[in-house]
Parts: sequence; structure tokens; C-alpha cells
Amino acid sequence: GIQFFLGKKFAMLRSKIAKETDARVSLISEAVFGVRVVKMSGWEYQMEERISKIRDVEMKKIISTSRLKALNEAMFFSSNIAV
Repeated sequence: GIQFFLGKKFAMLRSKIAKETDARVSLISEAVFGVRVVKMSGWEYQMEERISKIRDVEMKKIISTSRLKALNEAMFFSSNIAV
């Protein structure tokens, strides 16, 4: 019951994390590829801010997933002890 529900939730969260990670990596790749343009135009701080915002969202999702995993493992181990 709960294990199945949490498994589905983990899969959904992993998918969302992957999208955030892809967005961040893509933006960093753009920045690296266009570093001369970014530097000459003085866009370093704007680029850093965009990357940081994406990373913050990504980290919130990673932390949320980690908490659910911890809960799942705690329930798993406590149920083994109870049985």
C-alpha cells in the first residue's frame, strides 16, 4: 500500500528533478559556449542569478525526495521489526 504509493511518488519526483537538472546544465552549457559574449556584455550576474534560481528549485525537489526516501526506509525497517 504505502510502499507502492511512495514508489510512484519517487518516480514522479525523479522525473521532475531530471527536468530541473537538464535546464540548469543546458543554461550552464549556453553560458560556457557564449562566455565571451556574456563577459563583453556584462551579463555575468544575470547569468549567475538564472543558474542559481534553477539550482534552488532543483535542490528543493532533491531535498523533498530525500525526506520521502528517509520516511519510506524508516517505515520499511520499523515494519520488519514489528513483524
